[in-house]
Amino acid sequence: MPGQKLLFLSFSRAAVRQVLKGCQEILTAEERRAIEVRTYHAFCMEFLESHGKLLSGKAVSIMYPTQERLEKAKFDGDWKEERARLANDEARYCFDLFASGVAELLERSTALKELLANCYPTVIVDEFQDTDDEQWRIVKALASVTRVFCLADRDQRIFDYRDDIDPRRIESLCDAVAPQTFDLGGENHRSPRGGILGFADAVLRNISPLPEVNDVKVVYYRSNRFPATVHAAVIWTLSKLRKEGIEDPCVAILARSNRLVAQISGILSETNEYNGTQLSPIDHSVVWDAELSAAAGAVVASIMEWSNESAEAPVAVTLEAIAHFYELKNATSPSKDAFEKVRKFRADGEKVRKSENPRINAAKGLLAAFDEGVEFIGDPLVDWRTARSLLNDIRPLNELYREARMVRLFRATDTLGAGLAELWLETGHYQGAASLVTDTLEYERLIAADQEPIGCVLMSMHKSKGKEFDGVVIVEGPYSGFFFDMTREQPPFERSRRLLRVAITRARTHVTIVRSDGARALVD
Repeated sequence: MPGQKLLFLSFSRAAVRQVLKGCQEILTAEERRAIEVRTYHAFCMEFLESHGKLLSGKAVSIMYPTQERLEKAKFDGDWKEERARLANDEARYCFDLFASGVAELLERSTALKELLANCYPTVIVDEFQDTDDEQWRIVKALASVTRVFCLADRDQRIFDYRDDIDPRRIESLCDAVAPQTFDLGGENHRSPRGGILGFADAVLRNISPLPEVNDVKVVYYRSNRFPATVHAAVIWTLSKLRKEGIEDPCVAILARSNRLVAQISGILSETNEYNGTQLSPIDHSVVWDAELSAAAGAVVASIMEWSNESAEAPVAVTLEAIAHFYELKNATSPSKDAFEKVRKFRADGEKVRKSENPRINAAKGLLAAFDEGVEFIGDPLVDWRTARSLLNDIRPLNELYREARMVRLFRATDTLGAGLAELWLETGHYQGAASLVTDTLEYERLIAADQEPIGCVLMSMHKSKGKEFDGVVIVEGPYSGFFFDMTREQPPFERSRRLLRVAITRARTHVTIVRSDGARALVD
């Protein structure tokens, strides 16, 4: 009816992009105006901000992920209890509690449920098999007042290792509301030729022999040929897609771990030789959660600020930046070691500000390097490497060096270089570099999720969920990132097979799978 819309809820902005793109191809402009496509988080955040005052009498405020991690690191106690208290008593909601707040509003208020039903007479829930317990409460509440379509595929369950995601979610739906069911499994709009889906289903169900299809190629390598084979596989995939008539193909290179993703990025950034042919570096971007890399980059930038001879306590600023790095690390993966490092680096930062001698070796090493003098020449790339090398030279800071190396994987490299060069041209030093690096990397991380993937994009298999590409290259490392790992899962590796199926079916046209000679067979 006039004023009403169809609401489509999905988990990721990448999936939202795909739905909107599909709508443009099959719906009129008027029809598209009647559809609202949102992520769960965006929908829940807006609903909480509009109506959350009903829960506590206070206007809702949002605690964003980085802020939550820092507050969690400082909090001495059960963080789950504390964040629940913050929501209940202070109306401060972190991302993970958006859904629970909305679920409580809908369960307690018939008026709000009817308001939503009047706004959205039809709601489509994407990737229903991966809804967590709180999102399931929302779906049940909506189903009591409006028409709900749940799009679900048991074979794409890849997050059921989480405690709040029930592997029997589809069965729970059937028990709770006895829905009418429709089988759309025979419709494949991403890769209509069918070879890719057939191959992926054979891997999923461990059916031997694997079908021979033109759309999937499996390449094997000896361990010493890993870099060259990966490089060649990406070039070969791009070439095949261009021959298929795709002028500017988008290819995703997928692996099981961030560490292997970083290794592949290093491979593609260098020249390699394959069967006597020189392979030139391939321009690419990387998608991952990189807060620690950004924090380590801020430490490097703080060392570049030593170039300002009139700066106040520059080494103390660097020590405080290192403390911030370990704050984030402790918030992400709490440990006594990280907590202690926060305390020690912060304490030594205060000592250096007071012109007192620091206690820990890392701080002593930085102070000695500052006293000896670090030469900066005004070339941002050279000066960045000079500053970063200090983290490699001082052994207790090697962890930060490894994380800082990952900054080159951001699309922000050119923006950073231009910004740092401008600082030097204006002042003759890099004062303000730490803020520039932090702001630039934060911005790049935010917009990366909203960008249509172009060229070569590296990411983990889990990150590829909800996305699609012209071609996919799936890489198994010689020593890590195994498809089937006995230390993680026992045969028949059901969870790993579901993940592989998701990775394979991200491709529209072609899949290349790169594996070690000694790898366990894809089906056995």
